[in-house]
Amino acid sequence: MNNITIYLIAGVVLGALLGYRKLKEAKQGFHNSIKPLNKNSSKKPFPSLWRSILQDRVSFYNRLSREEKTEFERKVHVFLLNVNIRGINTEVSHEDKILIAAGAVIPVFRFSRWNYANLKEVQLYPDKFQIPDSTRMAHGLVGWGAMEGIVMLSRKSVLEGFHDNSDNKNVVIHEFIHILDKQDGKIDGVLGNSMNDVDLMPWLHIINIKMNEIDFGTSTIRDYGAANRAEFLAVVSEFFFENPERLRVEHPGLYNALDAFYGEKSGK
Repeated sequence: MNNITIYLIAGVVLGALLGYRKLKEAKQGFHNSIKPLNKNSSKKPFPSLWRSILQDRVSFYNRLSREEKTEFERKVHVFLLNVNIRGINTEVSHEDKILIAAGAVIPVFRFSRWNYANLKEVQLYPDKFQIPDSTRMAHGLVGWGAMEGIVMLSRKSVLEGFHDNSDNKNVVIHEFIHILDKQDGKIDGVLGNSMNDVDLMPWLHIINIKMNEIDFGTSTIRDYGAANRAEFLAVVSEFFFENPERLRVEHPGLYNALDAFYGEKSGK
């Protein structure tokens, strides 16, 4: 290992440690700015069919304690009470609804008062769909302009994301990370409502180092993470929630930075 590599590793670790405490402190202020839900509770018990889907398909849920599972179920229920999931040329099943809601709850599960206040609808397509005003196709997309407040998802990709919990790919988590990223007005890989200037520089340092590693083919983070900072945040967050222990071992500085924001326990 040469001196440059040693300095880079030291920089990542130091950056994560510097940002860790500030991220934790700032997160509370972030939570306090959250708007109330239209419906924040349900008088009906959580259906056993829905619980079975979580048990069979959602590894994050299965890593939680009994009390945490109850809270996760409550948040899934609240999401479904407040967000319409509409099928486009396909029927929306109970499984579709629960997996989409679970993928939305996972990134913000440790945020005690979080809700997707500006989200109006999730549109579910059978497979890849055409991006508005474009000839390109997508598996998932956060709407903008006239489509603001809408998330578009491929049903095939939703099911695939929860079928293999070891591939570090989950389109629902990915797109809802973009929504979380967008809360400061832009999707840029910087969680502006929770990072001040002290936190920002170590985080940008980690991003630059890790994106370079992906470009050089020396990283276990999938290639799409090098597309830009916004996609890097979404890709490594998928990794974090699907395989937290593997990320901790292979990318400890990155793991600590993400853990500081998403929550110390993070469902692991």
